[in-house]
Amino acid sequence: MGIDALLNTLGTRCRTLPLVILYVTEGCNLRCISCSYRTPSPGELTLEELERLALSLKDSGLRHIVYSGGEPLLRKDFPRICSLFESPHIRQSLLTNGLLLEKRFGEFGRFLGEIIISLDGPDGETHNAIRGVDSFHQIVRGIRAALASGIGTRCTLRTVIQKRNFRTLIGMVGFARGLGVSKISFLAADVRSDGFGRAGRGAVVPEEALLLDEGEVLEYRALVRRMASACSREFASGFIAESPEKLMRIADYFDALLGRGPFPQNVCNAPMVSAVITSTGELLPCYFLPAFGNVREAPLRDTLNGPGIRSTRSDVRAGTPHQCRTCVCTLHVSRARALTGRF
Repeated sequence: MGIDALLNTLGTRCRTLPLVILYVTEGCNLRCISCSYRTPSPGELTLEELERLALSLKDSGLRHIVYSGGEPLLRKDFPRICSLFESPHIRQSLLTNGLLLEKRFGEFGRFLGEIIISLDGPDGETHNAIRGVDSFHQIVRGIRAALASGIGTRCTLRTVIQKRNFRTLIGMVGFARGLGVSKISFLAADVRSDGFGRAGRGAVVPEEALLLDEGEVLEYRALVRRMASACSREFASGFIAESPEKLMRIADYFDALLGRGPFPQNVCNAPMVSAVITSTGELLPCYFLPAFGNVREAPLRDTLNGPGIRSTRSDVRAGTPHQCRTCVCTLHVSRARALTGRF
């Protein structure tokens, strides 16, 4: 499998598909200001269809599946979905808003190696204003319940940086430490792509409500410099997933959106080693690029090497799609990682 994954990174042909992000549903129980996921899409994949998909993915070399949405835990059959992918060779991760963790962790926790919880502030006032629902304390209870379960599932936090929470950057690190999670990561708010629940639905708030203005970008840069010193141990240990230099790229991104400089240069090979599968079966090269097929319509292995997706892989390698130039969520798997199967 390692040789096949390595060869994926060198060309446009998919010999193995080690990493898949599966949208379990597009329904969500929050009302985030930057996302319009609310209700499940008509015709979402049934459990029977997911069972057939699991067999196809295993046959295609799956090594890591990440459940996303919407909110995956809204599906009552989520534990059964996890059981479809149970294998010593497959790692399972969950991206969740955490609202149902306390209630449901006991049903599925044993299947998961990691739970990544979206938390956008170290206090209820900040987080709830962004998420649109009074949810902070319930999410924290869920995280604590998962950590206290003894199952050993890693819990990590992910915070999306935008106008309403950028000043809590250092506070989020301290909060995460006190909570006892394994790691925290930071991501810039995506404001212009069709990803994250906005495709065909329209923006929930205007981008100006999310963007840092010129003065706030300068303030954010000063915060990162202070953070580099105040949180030096957390950076060195990897508790903070990004380096100070990478966190500064978030400032470069906001500056570019203001027309004050170029977008940070991205290096990504996501379409070569992974795919996103939506809740209705569409196959996407990544979160942001258009679909190239549907798992309901043709055998997976055939679709993964159709002329359209091979052309997309070539374009991504060259960095030509406009979505790549403004992307906030890249994936780059090195040749060494591909060869050793670290997905």
